[in-house]
Amino acid sequence: MIKKALLLVMAIGLTGCLVTVDSDSRPITTVWNEGEVTRLQIGQSDQQFVRNSFGDPVTKLSYADGTEIWKYRNRSEKDTEVGLFLVFSVDVEEERVETLSIEFVDGVVSNYWVEEDRF
Repeated sequence: MIKKALLLVMAIGLTGCLVTVDSDSRPITTVWNEGEVTRLQIGQSDQQFVRNSFGDPVTKLSYADGTEIWKYRNRSEKDTEVGLFLVFSVDVEEERVETLSIEFVDGVVSNYWVEEDRF
């Protein structure tokens, strides 16, 4: 009887509140933020405005029809640690890359979008 009661107390003690989670996110490279992106105006913002706002692009793609796409990247890391009291701990690192692509036709912004990759 005492063994069963002791096992019950231990089972209750090892559930729920003994799991810990700690998460930390830190930027590696930040070139743009959402506030700056919302200032882009399709049909009005030109390449000089974009260069002044974001600097030189990481990548420039040029197409035969004269369309250009400039790409800017933000990189950040997220570190998450999950532990079960003193039994085990798992550390998971994740890299996140956000790519802002800006399309130009005749030197004026015609479209833009953001893509996100996680590694």
